[in-house]
Amino acid sequence: MKVVILGSGSYSGTPKPLCTCENCSRARINPALRRTRFSLYFDKTLVDPSPDLHYHLERLNKRVERVLITHGHFDHIFGLPELQVFKRLKFYSHREALEVAKSLARLAFGSESPEGHEWSYNKLEFWEETRVGKMKVVHFPVTHTVTAGGFVIEVGGKRIAITGDTGPEILKDERAIKLMEGADLLIAEMTHREAIPGSHLGVREAIELAKRVGAGYTVFAHISHSNYPHEVLEKRVREAGIPGEVARDFTWVEV
Repeated sequence: MKVVILGSGSYSGTPKPLCTCENCSRARINPALRRTRFSLYFDKTLVDPSPDLHYHLERLNKRVERVLITHGHFDHIFGLPELQVFKRLKFYSHREALEVAKSLARLAFGSESPEGHEWSYNKLEFWEETRVGKMKVVHFPVTHTVTAGGFVIEVGGKRIAITGDTGPEILKDERAIKLMEGADLLIAEMTHREAIPGSHLGVREAIELAKRVGAGYTVFAHISHSNYPHEVLEKRVREAGIPGEVARDFTWVEV
C-alpha cells in the first residue's frame, strides 16, 4: 500500500507570501523546496483536505471515498469544497471538526452536500475503535489550540499512526504513545525549530516522539517555512538514528 504525503508544509506553506527568510527565498528559486499545506492519501482515503487540495488532487489523479479530518483549522480543512468532484464521500472526525466541515459545505454549496451528491458526516469518539470500510480507526485527542486529534489506522495488516497537529504535551501522554507504539508507519508533525506548548512540536520533540513510538518508518511533515532548511532536518533525523525521512510534497512510502 502506498502512502502519499500530498503536502508537507504547515499553515503558511513555503514560500510564504512576502517572506524573505532563507527557506522562502530558496523555494522561489528551486521548486523542489516548495511546501504546500499538509494532506495525505492512501487506499482511497484522504487525511485533511488542505487549501491546496485542487493541486493535490489534480496531480494525484485518484479516487477518494472517505475523508479523515484531524481538526478544524483552515490549513487542514478549507480545501473541502474541492471534493465536489466525488459524488459519494464519507467524512470522519470528532464533533467540532465535523461542524466546521458542514459549515464549509453549506457556504460553498448551500447544503451539506453538493446537489446530486451523497456526502455523510460520521462522528468519531476519542479512543473508540471504529470500523471505516475495511479499516480499523482509533481517533485519539492531542493538545492543540482547538479540539484536535491524531489517528491510528489498521488496514491490510499494517498500522499507520498520524499525530496531526500537536503540542509537546504528547510526550507525556502515555496512552497515546502506547496506541502508536510499533506502528509500521508514523507520520509525525515537525512544525517549528522549537516547540510551542499547546500548539506544535519542535525538531527535538518530534525526534523524541519518533524514538518513543518506535515505528518501522517515520515521516516528518507539517514543516514551517521558519524551520531549519530541509537538509539540516534530514541530518538531524539521520544523527538520531531514526529510520525515516523528512517529507517533501508528494513523498510516498510503501507500507
